[in-house]
Amino acid sequence: MSDIVVPGFASSELIASLDKVFEGYSPEEKQKLLKQVNGIFQFDIKNKDGKVETFIIDVKKEGKVTRGKGPKADATLSIKDQDFVDLATGKLNGQKAYMSGKLKVKGQIMLAMKLDSVFKSINPTAKL
Repeated sequence: MSDIVVPGFASSELIASLDKVFEGYSPEEKQKLLKQVNGIFQFDIKNKDGKVETFIIDVKKEGKVTRGKGPKADATLSIKDQDFVDLATGKLNGQKAYMSGKLKVKGQIMLAMKLDSVFKSINPTAKL
């Protein structure tokens, strides 16, 4: 799990905390979330130095988070590190981020809307 946190990426700490939330779920809670969201998300996050890290949030098969390329994503989201932090903490609205170009989505865009329920598990004020 600790391999998820990457120096220079504040977003990686939030993503690691999401993995902890997944680990803390009972099998029933995890199955409910997997059924509700049913998607694999790839985040390509760019930090202020221009370096890109990839994280996979699997809310389809296993309910876990990994760093690096993984199974084929249903939706790939590209975002800057600080914008991800703002999004996950509720300071930035997902639709506004998408419309302004701060968030780019490839694949199933409607599935990306379901990420809201995933982020709310780490922060109830998240707004995707």
